[in-house]
Amino acid sequence: MTVLSPALRAALLMLAATATTSVQSSLIRLVADSGIHPFEIAFFRSAFGFATVAAWVLWYARAWPRSGMLGSLSMSGVFHATAMLAFFYGVSVMPLSDSAALTFTAPLFGTIGAALFLGEKVQARRWIAIAVGFIGVIIVLRPGSVPFSLGAALVLISTVAFAGVTVLVKKMSASERTTTVVYYQSLFVSILTIPPAIAFWSTPPTATFLLLVALGVLSTVGWLCFTRAFALADASAILPLEFTRLPFIAVLGYALFGEIPDRWVWIGAAVIFGSTLYIAHRENAAARKAKRDGSRDGVQ
Repeated sequence: MTVLSPALRAALLMLAATATTSVQSSLIRLVADSGIHPFEIAFFRSAFGFATVAAWVLWYARAWPRSGMLGSLSMSGVFHATAMLAFFYGVSVMPLSDSAALTFTAPLFGTIGAALFLGEKVQARRWIAIAVGFIGVIIVLRPGSVPFSLGAALVLISTVAFAGVTVLVKKMSASERTTTVVYYQSLFVSILTIPPAIAFWSTPPTATFLLLVALGVLSTVGWLCFTRAFALADASAILPLEFTRLPFIAVLGYALFGEIPDRWVWIGAAVIFGSTLYIAHRENAAARKAKRDGSRDGVQ
């Protein structure tokens, strides 16, 4: 029996995460178009997601998870709830490919967050790459030619918040199990999305309710894949695979809603991709150098 390497397993898990994320965006749009408010959709996604996680944890671990990092987990839940509410509303009012292109900035914000809050050293060339990535954002948004929309603003806010989640998950993955992180994040997000959902409540019909169940289950599976991928490999090695979301979402957007992304979305996304790929390469090179230096120090 062939055993896959941790790096390959992390890559496959990241691809599975991007595919489920693309389906999630499509389901959000479908349910929102049926008349359910995005905040209510976020609550159902969180509630069904938590139910899925709780069932999986009980089956897998046979006990409720315990953690000594509830402060970091709760903060991650706040960031995740903010990201979810902003993203769900944003994706319901703008083209799917545009929203996907903007979410590609997460590694840029993640690099900034790692420098500010984890003390990681970011050299000048990586700061230049970050600046280039934001030029890609400008290409996608085309200010002056296309009005800056509420949807775009919310997706960017969501991306900043999710970068905070990424930084915290990477920090916690060194000591916390994947099941623990996902369980508590799902719990906190479910609680935090209750008030906004009540404010815009509308009882969904049966067909829509089934889509909401599917959304919760798929989103949780995707988040489990995402979190496990981070535990198996360095972020610099797997983050570039997030860009497979653009072709995934482009196909779904065209098939379900007749959306065709224009050339500026592809060009802007390519610029963002190039900048984050360079950042990932530099981080990987720095990690290898640090490992070699540590090995030499151990020999001496």
